[in-house]
Amino acid sequence: MIKVILKYQDLAMPYTKAHKDHSRKLILQSAFELFTAKGFEQVTVNEIMENCNLTRGAFYAHFSSKSSLYSQSITFAAATSRLADPKPKNISEKIWLGRLLDGYLSIEHVNGENVCPLAFLATDVVTRDTNAKLAYSKAYSGFNKIIINYASCYTTCDEDEILSLTSMIIGAVAISRTMEKQKDIKKILSSCRREAGIKLGGI
Repeated sequence: MIKVILKYQDLAMPYTKAHKDHSRKLILQSAFELFTAKGFEQVTVNEIMENCNLTRGAFYAHFSSKSSLYSQSITFAAATSRLADPKPKNISEKIWLGRLLDGYLSIEHVNGENVCPLAFLATDVVTRDTNAKLAYSKAYSGFNKIIINYASCYTTCDEDEILSLTSMIIGAVAISRTMEKQKDIKKILSSCRREAGIKLGGI
């Protein structure tokens, strides 16, 4: 009888915080992948949970609704994107910013590698609720801060210049995703990369 009770207690033990955090990240990543691929309306909670191999019940342990998850997935994706990676100590801000731009304005990014929520949800978020738009707006503000923090270390630039630059490169990726011909995509990306480099001190 004691052995049976111990086994039952083991099964009933609550998940650790680390386990819960891991599950939450899996759901956020799964949701973001599906939202960027299909849009909010075409994605179900069941699909999100199946995509990360978790049960539907686990969803409601972390999120109150699909709309809430959508907003939080934007914040999650922005915080885990390559742009948020810390700069290596042995690389200058100028070189690092150039590499970030190279990666952002690349065919690989357009094809879905380490995608940016700003470019991949630019049209979808328009039809979403206030919380989603607020999350998108905050992500965009963070994007601008990252760029200006690096650029201000070696060149003179102001907020208006950075706003025009980030709007351009986000738009370039968003538009490129609609194009069929690779040569057209490459032309858009390369021209925007050139203009961005000029704006940011010749990188």
